[in-house]
Amino acid sequence: MKFIHTADLHLDSPFQGLQNDSLPEQLWQQIRQSTFQSFERIVDEAINQQVDFVLLVGDLFDRNEQSVAATAFLTEQLNRLRDHQIDAFISFGNHDYATIDSPHLGYPDNTHIFSNQVETKRITLTDGTVVAISGFSFPNQWVKQPMIQDYPEAVANADWHIGMLHGSLDSLKSSEANYAPFTLQALKSKRYDYWALGHIHKRQSLDDQGVINYSGNIQGRQINESGEKGYLLIQSNGHQLRTTFEPTAPIIWQRLKMSTNQVLLNDLTGKILEYLSKQHFSQLHFVRVQIDAKQSLNREVIAAISNGDLLELVQQQNAMSWQQLNCWVTSIQLLPSKHIVAHQFDQELFDQAKGQTLTIPQLSNLAKVFNQYPFIKEDLASKASQKDIFDQTTLIMAENIQNVNEDGVDQ
Repeated sequence: MKFIHTADLHLDSPFQGLQNDSLPEQLWQQIRQSTFQSFERIVDEAINQQVDFVLLVGDLFDRNEQSVAATAFLTEQLNRLRDHQIDAFISFGNHDYATIDSPHLGYPDNTHIFSNQVETKRITLTDGTVVAISGFSFPNQWVKQPMIQDYPEAVANADWHIGMLHGSLDSLKSSEANYAPFTLQALKSKRYDYWALGHIHKRQSLDDQGVINYSGNIQGRQINESGEKGYLLIQSNGHQLRTTFEPTAPIIWQRLKMSTNQVLLNDLTGKILEYLSKQHFSQLHFVRVQIDAKQSLNREVIAAISNGDLLELVQQQNAMSWQQLNCWVTSIQLLPSKHIVAHQFDQELFDQAKGQTLTIPQLSNLAKVFNQYPFIKEDLASKASQKDIFDQTTLIMAENIQNVNEDGVDQ
């Protein structure tokens, strides 16, 4: 048995954290096609690897109302699988939730859609192996009940039993409880041979045997979705399963830390571009440059980083060289430093103010205004976003202290 586990395609998804007016048009075209291109590569691999079936575990689309182009593209790729006698099993998630009233939902007959209630489908492979696959599709955006309780235990009349679940490994009291929460023990209690999970965009295995896996999304869309993205290839050897990650994303997001002693704005701009040229990227990267200053920077540089002026200067030159560099700078960040403030007394006050101000409860209280926007609320709940907010606030606080130190008054 050989199959592909993929999830969170987010076809037609916008990229986040980009300066729209600075991007060259050709680069925009590559961004728009990136999720499509990644999935097309997955289908290519399914055909080349001659897999028995493909599992697509939720959020195939970025929203429940899909564009004509995205729907046509998915149908085209499913038809390609059909032409090579490869079955596809689909469960819809919280982004592309749907009321399921047909086992195929208008897709080709090799495509099996899970209903809104947990059900088990069976497939017999060419060598006679019987595989049972259990799953369900989200009927709406929020599925707060632990659907795992409706999954049957592994059936006796199948050689393999696989579970598909778009949801979160989390407690019922967390923000993730909106997404079919489950516990690791609950998964293991079903005695399945493999769990294909979706919803979490970071690829990870939840067990030592590597058979309870999030495949991650197929194309990073922001800096908090950095690193290579793709699919998991699962192959049997006797009654053991081996899982291998295969990259397919045409664009990689990455953080690059750059140490520097440069204190002048123009010097720093050149230093960043020189640093990028030394990376020798073999494919397109979207980069956040993290500046690790070896000495306190002056007010002009700190202000240029916090207000985006330095990024604008870098992108003006990057626009002419991104193809040669295989790189686009999406953001510039000054890393917090113990010596971000010039004077020791100011540093002590600065650290005290940070400790009182930059806390999770403070952020949660301020973020209540965004509760009516689920996608913002979800993003603000992530540790990576919280850290970015705290780092940016630290930079603004440091800039204000520099204003006082250099001018004697707060400007």
